[in-house]
Amino acid sequence: MPIILSLNQFPAKTDRCVLRFFDSKTSITSFNPNVFRYLNNLFPRPYTTKDIESWTNLNSFETTRQRIESANDKPVGLSLCIEIDGKLSGSIGYRFGSDLSQRIMTVGYWLSEPVWGKGYATECVRWLLDFSVHEEPTSVGIEAGAFATNHGSRRVLEKSGFVLDGSKVHDRKRKRSGVDCLFVG
Repeated sequence: MPIILSLNQFPAKTDRCVLRFFDSKTSITSFNPNVFRYLNNLFPRPYTTKDIESWTNLNSFETTRQRIESANDKPVGLSLCIEIDGKLSGSIGYRFGSDLSQRIMTVGYWLSEPVWGKGYATECVRWLLDFSVHEEPTSVGIEAGAFATNHGSRRVLEKSGFVLDGSKVHDRKRKRSGVDCLFVG
């Protein structure tokens, strides 16, 4: 079954947020340390201006369209900006693994600290899950992770219908103690 991601529906809107592709107007100059400590190793340390430009280009409308066209019926990831009250306030997306996990969708997101605890993350995760059911029909599973100490993100996943499946020691590169929690939907 071919993957047909409908790009013409973006920007998309939830009740309070706008979800759109990254573009040259997207401005992430740095991350608040309280946000950055919960990001996985997909984000390099330090996170430089060059990294920001690369991420913006990789997740632009045009680059996403090209990835879809050359996907040969394989699942294609997606990453979107979250705007709240006209300001870039975060990002949400999903990606697929390789080999045996190529049909398992992994959801990820971050929000800027001033909008934590107001339900925006739950609203966007629920939108993404609804969207993915229609746009990624070959996906056989959905998962998301949260650090054990990130109680807010764990609660977002629970409210979005994820169930705690297990935990594992992870992220030795950042020399952080703790356990990651894996949720499945």
